[in-house]
Amino acid sequence: MLEIKMVMLIWITAVLFIPPDSGHFVSQPNSVITAATGENVTLHCFRANEGVTETIIWYKQAVGHEPRVMVTIHKLAQNPIFDDKFNSPRFTVDNSERSCHLKITNVQPSDEAMYYCGLQGITISFGKGTFLSVRGDKDVKVSVFQSSVSDLVPAGASVTLQCSVLSESRAAELQVLWFRAGPSQSHPQIIYTHHNSSLQCESSTHTCVYNLSKNIFSLNDTGTYYCAVVLCGKIIFGNGTRVQLVESVDPVVICLTVALGVCVIVISVQTLLLCKKTKCGKYKSKCSVALQFFPIIIFSINIL
Repeated sequence: MLEIKMVMLIWITAVLFIPPDSGHFVSQPNSVITAATGENVTLHCFRANEGVTETIIWYKQAVGHEPRVMVTIHKLAQNPIFDDKFNSPRFTVDNSERSCHLKITNVQPSDEAMYYCGLQGITISFGKGTFLSVRGDKDVKVSVFQSSVSDLVPAGASVTLQCSVLSESRAAELQVLWFRAGPSQSHPQIIYTHHNSSLQCESSTHTCVYNLSKNIFSLNDTGTYYCAVVLCGKIIFGNGTRVQLVESVDPVVICLTVALGVCVIVISVQTLLLCKKTKCGKYKSKCSVALQFFPIIIFSINIL
């Protein structure tokens, strides 16, 4: 019985203190890729560790739509499995031990979207995403850049999201919006519209900088924030900034863990010393009582 309790204690300790394998994730180095209609592009996705063979899934999230699976690359399959909508010679996968790149030939305006690479294990670990911006021959050249790709903030903190817009047109013609795509939302929502945009621009460089301050109180405020420009009937999105809450350890959990460790050590030492000195029947009963008291202490601490 004592051996079973010790095994359970070791298992609980392992769950609490052994971190997950940080090598099982993917990275997408390019936040934004711009291509003209008819060009070929490669969306890069790298595995953290060479030889990792978990399933890779590519997703496409068009503006105003939920993410959709494009292609699945199983570790034991010879060929990637494309969804019916993307089963076209224009889409191919370059898969190796360290990477799984998605190639798109003859880029079309309908290809403009955010693309995510995901590594499927116990859970799916996503890259930061790559936004493919497609420009036509007659499009006004506008570029939207966001200062950072990801921000980790504690609950109650304020973040300032920055967006830079480079345009050939006059600032007065630009309409700048902020969208938020929450973790539980299927569609991005408009949360703010900049008015008098020309006040935040430099006429000499045609560069405009827009800031959005946001208080992050709970998970309802997290998600991916996009800066977008509306011009000539087209919406041009930035690469997005993912805002997440810092996972802080509850002080109560730390105190209870320390108390549990101290109790285990003290009770174990006292029990061993008492049992070691046992040479007659009356001490055997005390040893038995001590062993019975040991799980009660652990159970009480866990309940608290």
